[in-house]
Amino acid sequence: MDKRKFLVVVDPSHEEHLALNRILELIRQREDRELSIHLFIGFESDDKSDPDSPDEIVRGRNWRRALLQPLIDLDVEFTAEFFWTKHWQRSIVNAAKRYNCDVIMLSKSSAENKRGITDSKWALLRRAECEVVIVGTDSQGPLKCILASINIQTNDPEYEALNQKILARGKELADFYRAEYHIINAYKDAEDFPDRDRIHQLTGLPYENIHRDMGKPEGVILEAVEKVGADLVILGTKARHGLRATLRGNNTGEKIVEKLAVDVMALN
Repeated sequence: MDKRKFLVVVDPSHEEHLALNRILELIRQREDRELSIHLFIGFESDDKSDPDSPDEIVRGRNWRRALLQPLIDLDVEFTAEFFWTKHWQRSIVNAAKRYNCDVIMLSKSSAENKRGITDSKWALLRRAECEVVIVGTDSQGPLKCILASINIQTNDPEYEALNQKILARGKELADFYRAEYHIINAYKDAEDFPDRDRIHQLTGLPYENIHRDMGKPEGVILEAVEKVGADLVILGTKARHGLRATLRGNNTGEKIVEKLAVDVMALN
């Protein structure tokens, strides 16, 4: 696997840093992985959506030392910066560009308020030019099972290309972490039935790892996650129809992320 650079978002108002913990777990799982990390430490100054947010945050040298020590112990290449912003998602996207990051990683608790992901924060998945991983509350190492969600029925060239990207990334991660690899394809009715033989030809996966279920994408994916015990779900973010509507109109993608307690990787 090529060397990758991660932008890891750390909210100093939180006591536990799920995104940072997750990347540390992945490093320990495969210590031969080449990567570097840029810690993006800060919060959205005008975000009043969380009633439990403290009125003031005081973090000193000991807090900073405790935050960075695991990276030092693992001999990980890293940089760090502190930020204060009124435009959370814009600042993260700009930092990822500035530091040439391949992946943005943030905890679900940093990406949502008590009522769910806001339009501004959900826009991060649409506007990021790199992969975005939202770390769920049930996230823990090691990475054992990956579930990739595709729409094989599409005739849209853009989405066909995204399918290929999702399948390739899922296989790469599954091979690297020696994890199980499963595919889920939701469909709305019998006329929209996915071609499992085609998925088998594209992936080489055994048929028992290729799942097709009728229903709303968010429900189908949630059931598949529980069925196979997935630790990571890979979704596309340029869909236009059906799961296909992942980021447009009916906010299907937002519903999926809100309901999943495992990691979600968004590709565009």
